[in-house]
Amino acid sequence: MGIQGTSSEETVWAVVDESGDGVRLDVWLPSVFSEITTRSFATQWIASGSVSVQRCGAKPGLRLRLGDRVAIKRPHAPQSLDRAIGPMPEALPLRILFEDEHLVVINKQPGLVVHPGAGVSSGTLVNAILAHCGATLPSLGDKNRSGIVHRLDRDTSGVMVVAKTQEALSGLSRQFASHEQHRLYWALCYGVMDPESGRMETGIARHPAWRTRFRAVALGEGKRAATRYTTVTSFAGGLVSLVECQLETGRTHQIRVHLDHEGHSLVGDAVYGRMPDHLGRKSPLLAASIRRWVTRQMLHARVLGFHHPVSKEALFFEAPLEPDFLRLRDVLSSI
Repeated sequence: MGIQGTSSEETVWAVVDESGDGVRLDVWLPSVFSEITTRSFATQWIASGSVSVQRCGAKPGLRLRLGDRVAIKRPHAPQSLDRAIGPMPEALPLRILFEDEHLVVINKQPGLVVHPGAGVSSGTLVNAILAHCGATLPSLGDKNRSGIVHRLDRDTSGVMVVAKTQEALSGLSRQFASHEQHRLYWALCYGVMDPESGRMETGIARHPAWRTRFRAVALGEGKRAATRYTTVTSFAGGLVSLVECQLETGRTHQIRVHLDHEGHSLVGDAVYGRMPDHLGRKSPLLAASIRRWVTRQMLHARVLGFHHPVSKEALFFEAPLEPDFLRLRDVLSSI
């Protein structure tokens, strides 16, 4: 897709040929430069200022033209995203539910970031798994996400699977991409869902004003997202409910966005919701307990089921609830 050259030890360039004419910059870069292995990594190189296009500014969605000259500056790529080095092993505590030579299933504690990224270069699950395995993990081009098949938000707790071999990573990735796995979450949310059981299906897209947030949009816009839910029980006269959510798709922040869209945001979710004004009037004790004890969104990945990528055996894992989740549930039960 391009004719390459070198301007210096720091900068390499390529000229767009016929096959690259009209192609997005973030799609074209991985096909030409070996340093840039995925489209998402291309976006990060562009954002860091490491990519330049001679005729105009570099943006991920820029449509290239025949003859465009594109350059990358190797030393200026974000150090935390260095593909040659990758994350360093760190001896961090892991709560392992199951392990064999191909994969490891853990109960992720709240507050643990899954992999290095913007603003986070250490102290992640990937760093811990690397130290635990004593060897490198497979990746799909991004060493910062080595072994990672799916993610949980930093403050979401619960069961996750990590691949230790390339065969496991490829097999599990196919299952998650086709939504063949079984994932159940428990959520404490404000109010009572109506109806008490049902299905939420929308599109999900990035928020136009806050790029780290997502929002529900009409089907056909963004990415399709579907969540089945069942109300397990309600507390304090319907002020809070325990809801079981089953993912049909696995979009970023999906449950949080869907519950907020329905008017029942997660207890403790500082991004997508806040405590309803009427809750403090109806139950000062409950409001005080939430302010005192809740420091994260009350969302827990309780169950994960999938087929072993090598043996094909059906596996099923359940992660116990966290102490803060149990404490709030006990307070709710007493009101």
